[in-house]
Amino acid sequence: MMKIIVTFLLFFTFVISAQEPVTYGGVAPISKNENQEGQFPSITSPTIESKYSLFFQYINTLDKPFTLEKQANEKEGRTKFILVGFDKERVTGGKFGNQCLWQYNLSARVILLEWASKTVLQAYPVGRSRNYVDNPENCSEKARDKTRDKFRFCQMLLGLETDSNYSQEEMVKNCENVGLDRLGNGLIKEVGNIVSNLDISDKRNIRFAGIGDVNITDRALDILSGKEGFVSHPFHSIDGKFKQQSYKDWISQYFVKAISTKLDVPLVLPFPGGIGGKAFVKLEDGSETEIVLPELDYSFDILIRGFAKSLVDETAQREAWIYGSYLTVDFGGMIGKESSKVKNGYVFKTVKDDFLNDWREFDNSVQQLAQEYADQLIKTDKKWVPQHTNMKYKDGKKYFSYIKEKLDSAK
Repeated sequence: MMKIIVTFLLFFTFVISAQEPVTYGGVAPISKNENQEGQFPSITSPTIESKYSLFFQYINTLDKPFTLEKQANEKEGRTKFILVGFDKERVTGGKFGNQCLWQYNLSARVILLEWASKTVLQAYPVGRSRNYVDNPENCSEKARDKTRDKFRFCQMLLGLETDSNYSQEEMVKNCENVGLDRLGNGLIKEVGNIVSNLDISDKRNIRFAGIGDVNITDRALDILSGKEGFVSHPFHSIDGKFKQQSYKDWISQYFVKAISTKLDVPLVLPFPGGIGGKAFVKLEDGSETEIVLPELDYSFDILIRGFAKSLVDETAQREAWIYGSYLTVDFGGMIGKESSKVKNGYVFKTVKDDFLNDWREFDNSVQQLAQEYADQLIKTDKKWVPQHTNMKYKDGKKYFSYIKEKLDSAK
């Protein structure tokens, strides 16, 4: 019995000592340019920057199949490091009828990199989005309170919501002085839970899947830009002018998050701002480095084809509207390419004559479509396929099975 215990202890000690320590690179904005100044005014401010240590503290409270340490160099034998890279801090919106509505978006990605080449091995998108209604009398980018912006982004990191009581005292109490014991379900916890479940073991013949091209048809672009009876999409417009790349980045990230979360597979997401496989980051130790995306073996190529809104039911007091979103999703890989037109009708019920925020509901329609598309990769539904694609069930099952098989090889 004693011999068995000693053998077990020796084996256990070997497993622990054989674990490869991983370097924590910290939290950093990702930029297509070396000059990052001004692109992330809130999250790079001292108020928000002081929260970055909470990421590491929270991660180290969780069970992990590896050790994570801040200080490291190549001589210590480490070959991988983890980085939390922020790729978007954005406030968009403006006046809608009698309302002033702002949408705050904060998105990042948990990245596992190879130390020497700084090549991305795995990437998992994370993010938060919140809407706020403000005083319509001061509804402009210039008039918006930038200090309050910082507070709202801080709340998204921490998972708190006390904006209705906003004051300088509230900033100190519920942003600057918040510790681990008060964290809510915010971005910090989302990041920590992803890091704690990373598989960092070496993989042979590793393959990569992710988002390839994202395009918008001329008609869809007209609608998004404010034609055919709609206003320009406010959450992706600046001074009323629609920004294509902002919308492409958003739809890419949402599809990646839906699929990677449901299938537990890392997907490569292009760096924000357009095509290109390289970006610059400034690590927590002050050093600057360039990180590189791998070439994709399998890619989702998305075409946004259009949108439509119609009234489907009406009473004296209520209305039901359906918001249709229409896309084409191509999945290309080493063996072949599969394509499917997909669509979704999102039903929104409202009190008659209430103000409708059409683009919020169209976004809900796209988000619902992405979630249900990911569900089909797990188990293809007989009713969903003919209702939401241009395929029969038999062809749809083959299509989604093909994609899942390739994604499984990228795990």
